[in-house]
Amino acid sequence: MDPRNCVLISLLGYIVTFTNLLYTTCSAVSAKTIFLEENAPTIEEVDFMKMYGYLPQVSLSESETYTGQSVADAVAKMQSFAGLPPTGYLDDETRKLFKRRRCGVKDIETKSEVHRRKRYILQQGWGKKAITYRVINGTGTLPKSRVETLMSTGLEVWAPHGGLSFRRVDQGKADIQVSFASKDHGDGFPFDGPGHVVAHAFPPPHGAMHFDDDELWGDGAADDDDDVTDFFAVAVHEIGHALGLSHSNVKASVMYPYYQVPVEKLHEDDIMGMQELYLKEDVHSPAASSEDRTESIESGRSSLAPRFTKAESEEDDENDVPDLCYTNYDTIQVIQGRIYVFEEEWVWVLSERKQIVEGYPKRFHDVFIGLPKYINVIRTIYEKQNGHIVVFSGRSYWEFSARFRLVKRGRITEYKIPQVPELTTVFISNYNNKTYLIEYERYWRFDEATRTMDRGYPKEMSAWRNVPYPVDAAIIWKEDTYFFRGPRFWRFDNVQIRAHQYYPLPTAQIWFPCRASPDMMQYTTNDEP
Repeated sequence: MDPRNCVLISLLGYIVTFTNLLYTTCSAVSAKTIFLEENAPTIEEVDFMKMYGYLPQVSLSESETYTGQSVADAVAKMQSFAGLPPTGYLDDETRKLFKRRRCGVKDIETKSEVHRRKRYILQQGWGKKAITYRVINGTGTLPKSRVETLMSTGLEVWAPHGGLSFRRVDQGKADIQVSFASKDHGDGFPFDGPGHVVAHAFPPPHGAMHFDDDELWGDGAADDDDDVTDFFAVAVHEIGHALGLSHSNVKASVMYPYYQVPVEKLHEDDIMGMQELYLKEDVHSPAASSEDRTESIESGRSSLAPRFTKAESEEDDENDVPDLCYTNYDTIQVIQGRIYVFEEEWVWVLSERKQIVEGYPKRFHDVFIGLPKYINVIRTIYEKQNGHIVVFSGRSYWEFSARFRLVKRGRITEYKIPQVPELTTVFISNYNNKTYLIEYERYWRFDEATRTMDRGYPKEMSAWRNVPYPVDAAIIWKEDTYFFRGPRFWRFDNVQIRAHQYYPLPTAQIWFPCRASPDMMQYTTNDEP
């Protein structure tokens, strides 16, 4: 006789509202005997609660018991994690959880995590910001090339929230390896065929992502499609595991364990988990340390930005400095490999995202020596190909040497453009090495080498698809193009000539050393005109 079928139904006292489940030893077959009341969980449902951490694992050879109260508590925990009322009673909505498609990773890893303060659970991160990935194979309905494309897009969803970069490799061992497999595939967590468990992934340093090859995988499946499982939605979730996050009990989060579509962006809960894993140590890291200077020398780049000690008379002015986390800065630009942020008469310098250089902010007149005192705001600035820095104001510009000393004053017409009302931003594209000069609804493309304007300009800003205008700033950072407007920013795809799909994102929490706040989610919607 199968030990799992050794079931004895008995009428016991009404310990809980629906069940009193007790495992004992069945001496005839050395197995468990299960005493059940009306509406008790099935053996499969008990196994589910054991598998996902709601009930402790009990070996068939042991004589330990599950009391009715312990089962009711487990059901209540499962309901709470899924966002249902924690009644402890197996109603119809609760029973649907046992059949829903979901991730195969445990919801509750240890007893101490059941009453955790944070909704997200962390395991461990990679301990580095540059991560490789490899797609081993495709599946019957999704070729490998399409899986690679969807994986690349999925990784872009997570990258900015941890300051991460991802590089695909086509052979050898990668940090994150993606594959399709079925049934027992050698990792100790066999798949169960179509439905229920659709994928699982392992945290660093393992990083493997496995998708059940018995599922019918699709691209853009609808929520009411019971047959097709959307690969992208599942992949974004499993990437979270591969980066070190566990499941979240927030239903709107990507790390919610049950399958849901569509996945459009991360929830605040996911973002906070990533920041805790990858950005916690980044805040206010002094960029002027000896280690940083050594890195600059080795990379062939050094900051020539002057450093000053605050005069005693300036100490009283600290209260006048705008709060970078709550201000709508005037502009942002990358100069000499560092991020310059301007607001009112102040400038902040960041060596990396969230890392403010020691001694900043300063008044920008103390940095740009020779800039006229009547220039009380900097809204347009850029670094030329020869290393000089140009500040625009109205129809004039001031050019500074790499040591931030004024060398020239000129007129905007020298850039072969008319006397426009005012430029909003200027930058040199790393895609074609051309200088882009942008005003409110138009832009020009200038060739610094020949000092000529490219034919066909100006053009309408609508050519930069999915980027709202006018823009406050445009920069090149780590080989990527970013546009900024108000509290949001967009990452631009120079090949497809459009903003990436999973933008905008909030500028302050991603670029500056600002803590995430509940209202940051309002800055992840593309509601600009």
